[in-house]
Amino acid sequence: MTVNSNTKIDNSILDSVIKNKGFLLLDAMFKENGWHLVRNEMNWISYTKFGKETDFFDIKIDQKMIHVSIPIRNSPFQYNTSFKDYFQASEYIESRFFDFIDKKIE
Repeated sequence: MTVNSNTKIDNSILDSVIKNKGFLLLDAMFKENGWHLVRNEMNWISYTKFGKETDFFDIKIDQKMIHVSIPIRNSPFQYNTSFKDYFQASEYIESRFFDFIDKKIE
């Protein structure tokens, strides 16, 4: 678990087109629910919501793994896990995102 110290709002990337197309569907999901892209690099993507900047979803890609950090509701801590492929990471993030915002997947 880590405490958020890396998420800063950079107005030049807010609502920009995601660079890593492997997460294009997740990008749409976050934006449809009022979350904003605050880090937009090929190997590091991060989303947060205005007024809730301590709640963020972080995706870091290295040569072997996709590292995911998700917020824990009502806590300053994050839960970290890793996946070997985009599909598994995307499915996990989508499920945890809807759990976090308390919305059912339709």
